Amino acid sequence: MSWEFAPSFDAAHRAALESGKPLVYVCPPAGWALAPLLDRLPTGDAGGPAILILTADPSEAADLSASLGWIASLRPLGTCQGSARTERLLRAGTARTLVATPADALALSRRAALKLEAVAHVVIAWPEGIVALGDEATLDAVLGEARHAQRLIVTADEQDPTLEPLLAAHAHRAPVVSASRIPEPDARSGSVRYVVVDDERRRVVARDLLAHHDPERAIIWDPLPSRMGRWVDLARDPAVHVLADPGAERADLAIAADLPSHEVLSALMQAAPDVIVLVRAGGLPYLRRLARALRPAPLVGGSDRARDRAAEARRVVRERLAEGGLDAELLTLAPLFDEYDPALVAAATLALLRPSSPASAGPEPAETVAWVRLFVTAGRRDQMRPADLVGALVNELGFKKDRVGRIEIRDAFSLVEVRAEDADRAVRGLTGATIRGRRIAARPDRK
Repeated sequence: MSWEFAPSFDAAHRAALESGKPLVYVCPPAGWALAPLLDRLPTGDAGGPAILILTADPSEAADLSASLGWIASLRPLGTCQGSARTERLLRAGTARTLVATPADALALSRRAALKLEAVAHVVIAWPEGIVALGDEATLDAVLGEARHAQRLIVTADEQDPTLEPLLAAHAHRAPVVSASRIPEPDARSGSVRYVVVDDERRRVVARDLLAHHDPERAIIWDPLPSRMGRWVDLARDPAVHVLADPGAERADLAIAADLPSHEVLSALMQAAPDVIVLVRAGGLPYLRRLARALRPAPLVGGSDRARDRAAEARRVVRERLAEGGLDAELLTLAPLFDEYDPALVAAATLALLRPSSPASAGPEPAETVAWVRLFVTAGRRDQMRPADLVGALVNELGFKKDRVGRIEIRDAFSLVEVRAEDADRAVRGLTGATIRGRRIAARPDRK
């Protein structure tokens, strides 16, 4: 089986794209899978954004921009990461494609920086997340102003019941391009392991996995040509093959550097007995629907242990800062602040608290626990407290306390960490629950 990802656009699909009619595109929630659709859009006239890509949150917008920047027909491609800067770029006419959340797009339109009535194509990228956040009204407002634009709805599952109102309103009887479907439960792939990791750390994690397993032959699958340069150092090892479409390659270990489709995952499992997927937290629910048995891959490399210790130190310091009552310590250190940068004083204080020898630090963990951070749609303004989320997970959903990690309460939302293997159950249990009189929704945080 080949890894080639070439969705079939039949006559009806091509006619819809050429005429500007709605189209539904089914693919994994990953930028590389969206590229074949966007690459087929007409180039049109220059000047002002011709393509508006709407995503659930700013972090997903940044991920999409990084994945799609190599497509020449989309350039210049801009991401809304600060309304003032984006407004300046739009007024200068330096963006043909804009990736933004519905709220950011609407705000730019209100300030007359983004002319929605002139946009030719609106791509709604995986609206499942927009619906989960309760932003349907904002999305409808954007689509109402972009009334002349073609609607292209990209979803992982067009049968998702939460999408029925959106599809009925904006893609009624639209042709569907099934680039990759979620398999039936009895057709899913076998045992797969995963590591939750952001895009910047994937090369480091892949290196540590190769060092730990030391395979005689390994495959690294990366679908994006723009990212091939990151693997140059690893590819110098004759046992490691970095490929986007390896065909009949065989190996002892296969590492997927991005969220795969069902077809890609099946091909990887045919190529190697051990498959590890590097995935963002937001892609984990989709990956669980592809594999019958999914479990975290332990990271035991030295860099990961050091990173875990650093994260734990930051957690302890944050908790101590939240407690307050540091007046005596500030008075003690105040004279040093006149002589040294306060950041250096803090670093020196932390160094004094570090164990003097490796033996005093105790045994190193056998494996790294994988955590997933969940985004919850209620925060400080809703009187949400950490105890409320702990109570919902422990008392209502039956979680043990050691499977609930750090909790952050922000003004409009909250973030809670759970064990990676519990993420799906936590999302299902919290979504629709009522806490402090407010019905909430939860999803993996994409940041």
